[in-house]
Amino acid sequence: MTGPESERDVEQRTPPADVSWALHRMMVAAAVMDVTLGQRLGLNSADYQAMKHLMTSEDPLGTVELGALVGLTSGSATGLVDRLEHAGHLVRHRDPHDRRRLILQPTSEAIERVRSEIQPLIDRLDELLAPYSNGERELLARFLHDATDVYRSYDRRDPTKKDAGPRSADALPGE
Repeated sequence: MTGPESERDVEQRTPPADVSWALHRMMVAAAVMDVTLGQRLGLNSADYQAMKHLMTSEDPLGTVELGALVGLTSGSATGLVDRLEHAGHLVRHRDPHDRRRLILQPTSEAIERVRSEIQPLIDRLDELLAPYSNGERELLARFLHDATDVYRSYDRRDPTKKDAGPRSADALPGE
């Protein structure tokens, strides 16, 4: 083979499916890490997921939006928010653009506690990235941002289509 790529380079290239499954396995490992982190913070699964959404959301979230993200009804979401506020994990503020709306914000103490718990993980990931060139890190970051968009678009699939979720054991195909 001529050109910048040798035959060996082409043979050793990882098929896209392998990368996709590696990413999926990483997401599963991250879910396990979430359970551990939630336990270390003394939060049940729903409370931890809610705080995770509040700490990573690009837009301010209200109770209804937060409830939808963690799969709760509005009444249950209100109970969750009350519990997190009472425990000192979040505060409610009036939305400056819509005074009727309350937005939720993690407290600085909650943010600092999470940071201190995940700092060893961040340090290990930084060590893992150290041997990569700036260009390689930029490529990895671009892939992860693009993959995040794919995951988010999956979440926004057409709600009018029937969900292909779990079926009962005695259901026949096509039922």
